[in-house]
Amino acid sequence: MISKAEAAASLSEADAIGQRTRMAGGYATASPHLILWGAVWLVGYTATGFIDPRSLALVWLPLVLIGTVGATVIGRRARSRGARFATSPMKSLAMAISIALFFLAAYLVFRPATLAPYLVFPALITALIYLVIGVYGWPRLGWIGVGMFLTSMGAYFFAGPYLPFCIALAGGGGLMLGGAWLRAV
Repeated sequence: MISKAEAAASLSEADAIGQRTRMAGGYATASPHLILWGAVWLVGYTATGFIDPRSLALVWLPLVLIGTVGATVIGRRARSRGARFATSPMKSLAMAISIALFFLAAYLVFRPATLAPYLVFPALITALIYLVIGVYGWPRLGWIGVGMFLTSMGAYFFAGPYLPFCIALAGGGGLMLGGAWLRAV
């Protein structure tokens, strides 16, 4: 016979193992998305540093489309493997459209006078999202958000004309490194 305390300790340990397993599954599902969007970000911001700002849509629209299609494919594969956190292609598309409309609305409302806020704002919003997710029990995503926030703000204040390249590394490199870190769980 085991005592009530031993039974409670065993149940608590089993619950903790279950929580770690769910978290590892969530990180495994998120990892390829972070790597994909990190690559999109890295290419997009690097290209932004070389082209006329009036031509940004020619770079970013195809990249966002590629990222959305890639995320849909990744999501489908995850769902077929029974991933708990995978989402449907329609939800992925709705999320991409919602994010694009949010950024468009924010830029229309605030009308930045220089290119710098246009470059840094997506990094700050992405960092905020990861920080909030981290607060709600996914600490590694929170740390990715902290890293993105600090490097993006540092770039904003100190990078000057190299801002697009620094944001490419802060955001794209940060997401890719974060994706690799999540994969290692």
